[in-house]
Amino acid sequence: MRTWLFILLLGLAVWRPEAQADVIIDMTYIGDVGNDPDYPYPDPWIPVGSVSYDYQISTYEITVAQYTEFLNNVAASDPSGLWSGEMESGGGSGIPIITRSGVDGSYTYTASAGTENEPVRFLSFYDTCRFCNWLANGQGSGSTETGSYTLSDGYSLTRTGNATWVVPSEDEWYKAAYYDPETDTYSTYPNGSDDVPSEPTDETTPREMNFGDVPYWHGGVYFTAIGETTGCSSYGVYDMGGNVEEWTDTFEP
Repeated sequence: MRTWLFILLLGLAVWRPEAQADVIIDMTYIGDVGNDPDYPYPDPWIPVGSVSYDYQISTYEITVAQYTEFLNNVAASDPSGLWSGEMESGGGSGIPIITRSGVDGSYTYTASAGTENEPVRFLSFYDTCRFCNWLANGQGSGSTETGSYTLSDGYSLTRTGNATWVVPSEDEWYKAAYYDPETDTYSTYPNGSDDVPSEPTDETTPREMNFGDVPYWHGGVYFTAIGETTGCSSYGVYDMGGNVEEWTDTFEP
């Protein structure tokens, strides 16, 4: 069940004044250009996390409500499968996040009550690229097929030369999650600390991260809403550890 954080490449974004920005996404600036890499994988020793430009990354995971707005703009017909039946079945949990009504050509989508601010899930890598294209094209009726990615390229997608909103690379994601610009070091956990995060001991105590057995009180997987956990990376980006998996464009579809 994947969601994603995405980035806005600075210096490349062109906002159209007439565009209606229905989906508003909080962004966090990531500077400290040319930072040293980390070596988290001992075999082989692969450097990760060094980025030679500044950028912005979404402060929180993309929500059910934001993705529902996207669907209602572009998926009255849905030949690309931007909506999945798993969103209605909850992936077998019986707890829906987005339901679909109507017939092909006039589909409408509704975020299930109580899930609106949870991270969206059951997305493919291509769904995330199409969402980025839609943002890059000004939202509304903007194209999902061209922009930051050209979907007709097929299996292996890379950023276009004029890409703005994109799925983060592994280096971009890792830097935002683990790098501490004050000390020029990498933390062990994506909350700016080397100390093992403590698990919550009851249902009402705020979680530093959503992990472990305790969050399963609700009869299934329990997802925390964006901003509900207290732990964030040194840059101030939330839920980069726990809650749901996140896409990067280093993934080979």
